[in-house]
Amino acid sequence: MLLAYALQGALVATAAILAWRWQGPEFSWAALYGGVTALANIGMLLHRWFRGRHAYHSDVGRHLRQFHRSSLERFFVVGILLATGLAGLRLEPLPLLLGFIVGQFAWMFAMLALKTD
Repeated sequence: MLLAYALQGALVATAAILAWRWQGPEFSWAALYGGVTALANIGMLLHRWFRGRHAYHSDVGRHLRQFHRSSLERFFVVGILLATGLAGLRLEPLPLLLGFIVGQFAWMFAMLALKTD
């Protein structure tokens, strides 16, 4: 999974470089910020996954509560990061969201390409 995460980061960086060449620096910085937000989202997912591998238990209710908490944490962190980029840093909305979408798709494609769990 870490190799897929590294591949996701490389794809986000490549997309930002291409955006710089085609659209200019403002578009590129916004797209990079969106991509880094996607990286933060997956980073939190990986953190939970690694912790879950070592803290094993068989309580179904506890698994469900942890899953729910993890999804809410990731939702709020992504929301806060995107809101900070839009309102706080005044980045362009379209490239920021496109960068986030590219980052999320990069994760899916990296996982499919590497066929990891």
